[in-house]
Amino acid sequence: MKEIENLNSSHLFFCYTKSLSLFLKDKGIPYILKAKSIKDDNIFTLYAKGEKLQQALDEFNSKNKSLIKE
Repeated sequence: MKEIENLNSSHLFFCYTKSLSLFLKDKGIPYILKAKSIKDDNIFTLYAKGEKLQQALDEFNSKNKSLIKE
């Protein structure tokens, strides 16, 4: 239970992008929670941060550079 007691938002990745969520699913990265935001009714998926997630995010961003605005 200590892990849960020390858990905070810095350990979590909130994903509001459906295409990214599907990409992570295809990579075999499970989400912790799928829910609707109370602020704007948008669906999001929640992931635990870690090396595998970061590698997948880097890959997704690399493949979608043209979609990312600087």
